[in-house]
Amino acid sequence: MPEVVTPFLLFLLAVSVTVLSEFVLKKALRKRVEETLADTVFLTLSSIFLFVVGWLLSNHVPYWNYRELLRNFSILVSAIYITRAAHLLTSRKKFRFLPYLCFLLAFTASALFLFFPFENYRILQALTAAKKFFIFLGSLMVVWELSSAISREIIAKTVKVTGTILLSILFILWEFEYLKFDVKTLMGIAVIVLLTAILTVLNSKVFPFLMEKLKGELPQKDLESFEQNLKALTSALYLLALVAVLKGFSNFGNIIGKLYSIYIINTDLVKISVGNLINTIFLGVILFSLLNIGKKLVKLSFPRERREVEGGSAEALIFNLGVLFNVIILLSSLGITWKVLLPVAGTLGVGLGFGLQTIMNNYVSGFILLFSKKLKVGDILELPSISVTTLGTTSPSVFGKVEDIGILSTIIRTNDGVEISIPNSSFINSPIVNFSYKDPYVRLKIPVGVAYSSDPLKVKEILLSVIEELPYTVKFLPKTVRFEELGDSALIFKAIFWIDVRKNLWVRNIVSDFYYKAWYKLKEAGIEIPFPQNDIWFRNSLKVEIEKPGNGGIIDKSDPGT
Repeated sequence: MPEVVTPFLLFLLAVSVTVLSEFVLKKALRKRVEETLADTVFLTLSSIFLFVVGWLLSNHVPYWNYRELLRNFSILVSAIYITRAAHLLTSRKKFRFLPYLCFLLAFTASALFLFFPFENYRILQALTAAKKFFIFLGSLMVVWELSSAISREIIAKTVKVTGTILLSILFILWEFEYLKFDVKTLMGIAVIVLLTAILTVLNSKVFPFLMEKLKGELPQKDLESFEQNLKALTSALYLLALVAVLKGFSNFGNIIGKLYSIYIINTDLVKISVGNLINTIFLGVILFSLLNIGKKLVKLSFPRERREVEGGSAEALIFNLGVLFNVIILLSSLGITWKVLLPVAGTLGVGLGFGLQTIMNNYVSGFILLFSKKLKVGDILELPSISVTTLGTTSPSVFGKVEDIGILSTIIRTNDGVEISIPNSSFINSPIVNFSYKDPYVRLKIPVGVAYSSDPLKVKEILLSVIEELPYTVKFLPKTVRFEELGDSALIFKAIFWIDVRKNLWVRNIVSDFYYKAWYKLKEAGIEIPFPQNDIWFRNSLKVEIEKPGNGGIIDKSDPGT
């Protein structure tokens, strides 16, 4: 039967050519792209090529059972290539043979179905079910192996759980013949493997390389946020691509379309279906990931010396505006527009107004702060009437740096590492002590008391030398030592100099360093730092009685020994 043998021989020839050309083509691809991705691309393309060749050759086989056998054989070879592509993305060695075994058992079940000598309906039905089950099991193992190649645990678990659920749904629909697979199905699976390979390479190699390049350009907290949002964005796009591939390469789109007919809320004003809700969730992840990535890129566009203050403020402004636009887009995607919100707001009336009053006040106050530039990210503030006693401080005010101007509140980080969230409206309604509003230079005045016997000019010379030795002093701004007053027990001087408060947030440490150096230098020069002394004068004469043991503790004045 040459009309049967020839297509099989030609298919085996195509497999041989693919194997021989594998080394040459992979080397060519490796010169242009990353090695793992190059190998995966080649194996995936080989899988598609062999499947198409086998399917086209099967059309020339006159007997239906041999025709189906060649098609199933081409599916087996394609599945082996796809599994090899998956193995390249992971270093796991255990049980790697299991997917191959499952696909081989599926092919065996299909061959028995085609050439079973007895027409027993139940046996044929069991063979069909076994074929589908082994294909499902092999595909599930491939998905699990691909998920293990993702370095970030939460993304790996998400891919694994999502893939398991999706494959289980597909298997059930396939088993009950709600879902039909044809020539395009395996091509779709090959595209999914390719997309998974790209996602794995991005997470395991591209993103860590990018974070290494950005190290030093952004704080560690910003880098972590940037990386998390990049991974969230790529994961969401990956899942959307999976759904699009399934819709394009099978009749899965008909099943997805039914989700839009299942309503969670179905009224004259609002109609929210399960499909709309899922779309909105994915759109929300994409929009907010893009927003968080965009605000970091805007911050990076500023020169390094202006990045913390001006870049931080621009970042906060973009985020606040972006949240507003994203919420409007998401509400529209969900089917809720202003035409719906206005009647609802009118119905709720005064209650809704009072409930949103504080929220809107803080939201608008945030924009006022950002546009007026009275408060910027990186500014140094002192806040009255906030005491943090847990860490041992009883100061009635708090000194710290503005970390973030959010939608409703501003975050202040104190020197003790405490982050305090303050409503934005508080900065509009209360005075703000801003140490770095126009520039970060502030003047310190440190009192020093010396004995009356000291030479004031010598004291001034010593204190000026201490100021010069401090690394915190701003050299181009004036510094002086002022003779402040003649105190009760000491001559009072004040050392006056300027510091950059953004670079030296620990002001008390600067005062402490000054006193350390001043004490040793004054002692070396023989200048005393006195303790308080008071002379007490009594207007009336005093009668002094001295106690001694015996006689009730009263001295006997008649005793000649007293």
